[in-house]
Amino acid sequence: MKLFLKTYARFIYPAVILIISLGIYFPFYGSPQAMFWDENYHVASAQKHIDGVMYMEPHPPLGKMLMAVGEVMFGGNGEIDKQKLLETDYLTGDNAPPAMTYKGFRWPSVIMMAFGVLFFYGIINAITQRAWLAAAFTSLVIFDNALVIHSRAAMLEGIQLFFILGALYYFVRVATDFIHHHKAILLKHYALLGVWIGLAIAVKVNAFILLLLFVMLFGVDQWSAIKQWQWRALIARLATTVPAGVIPVAAVFLAVFYVHIGMGTTIVKDRTYKASPEYLAQIRAGNTWSPSTFMLGMKDNLKYMSEYADGVPRLDVCKPDENGSYAMGWPLSKKTISYRWDKNTVDGKVVVKYKYLIGNPIVWFSVLGGIILSAGLIIGRYVYNNPIKDEKLFYWICAFTALYISYMVAILQIERVMYLYHYLVPLLFGAVNLALVFNYIYRDEVLANNKHTIINASLFALLVIAVFAFFSPFTYGFGLTEDQFEMRNWFSFWKLQVVR
Repeated sequence: MKLFLKTYARFIYPAVILIISLGIYFPFYGSPQAMFWDENYHVASAQKHIDGVMYMEPHPPLGKMLMAVGEVMFGGNGEIDKQKLLETDYLTGDNAPPAMTYKGFRWPSVIMMAFGVLFFYGIINAITQRAWLAAAFTSLVIFDNALVIHSRAAMLEGIQLFFILGALYYFVRVATDFIHHHKAILLKHYALLGVWIGLAIAVKVNAFILLLLFVMLFGVDQWSAIKQWQWRALIARLATTVPAGVIPVAAVFLAVFYVHIGMGTTIVKDRTYKASPEYLAQIRAGNTWSPSTFMLGMKDNLKYMSEYADGVPRLDVCKPDENGSYAMGWPLSKKTISYRWDKNTVDGKVVVKYKYLIGNPIVWFSVLGGIILSAGLIIGRYVYNNPIKDEKLFYWICAFTALYISYMVAILQIERVMYLYHYLVPLLFGAVNLALVFNYIYRDEVLANNKHTIINASLFALLVIAVFAFFSPFTYGFGLTEDQFEMRNWFSFWKLQVVR
């Protein structure tokens, strides 16, 4: 059996991981048959794509376009009058057709996040060359309650995280092929990485943090020249790599908007989103696919996105119903968000079905611990000149720690209210970093495939799974009594609120 696993590990581990991931992300994703949180916005926007209605939104349109594809393919709402979805940007439950199902709109996020888990596995496996280690730490993304509940909805993060993980995996594969197999890093590698990054940005603009991958790839590519400070060679290489990477990012972003603008052939109830008279005239004339209309529409869309962002209020912790939170508290899952609840009385007891955005505390606290350890390792190396026992692994730890810290620093510059799910992107950076820190600490044991180290990693994964199961009623909407709720109310800073 051991020989079999070793021989076919490259196929067995991904297959098992995918089956488990689908088993976690897919069950009951059509429940509740009602919208919650930003689904009220995105479902209405996706339907506009289906019916060719012009609209503008604060986020780029790729996520809603993919939701529209899911609805067309798997929606099952063909006989339902969805005119109300075209007449508003925020569809309330009262205006939603009672028989409407949301499976189609949710499907892209569910399937893409479930398959995106394979990218996460591939990232760790490519760096550590240990499939068992990659499989154990992939539990962090399969069994995180916040990732699961948010990705099982018609929201943008599950779609975006697929592209982010794809970009990270591609970057790691190119870099490791260069480091371990001396395969040259070509301009096409910068270009393909740019495509992945462009797709992620076309869902939500916070993916701009991935532009740091170009800097890191250039660092790997030109490390020998950097160490010898061959500045002329570096400038010459930059002259080709920068356009090779940046042009695909811009091309993908603009291509998505071109399709979005071209599909908006109808204006419903004079909902013009402050569009310019020139752009509106082109829509009414049926010229939405022309390049000149694209230029007008692109300008108006960017203006709308900017003005919308400026109009978002700041965080106000004094508001009793404030769902936003400070970014500094996110690593501890502060503050959770009650997406939805349904109350019933069963045998004289109040039973509430909650949909709560709450992270798996083992995952989130471990990720934070990994960042603290890696920061200490980096400070020890560059401030106190401590020796390092694995240079390549150390630089990988530096890379993912830098991505995590850079994202958090960037978020702290934003004045508008932000929410706990904005932490899901750095959570992935930190989860990869945690696996690398574990590998660094137990380097000799990992290289030797020490059975005790394998058992310890497996026990950690089992702990992650067990705590996920304990908090799963918040994730899947299983009924809880008040006592059962309080058993899961571990920390006051989570601000969980029981429904009585």
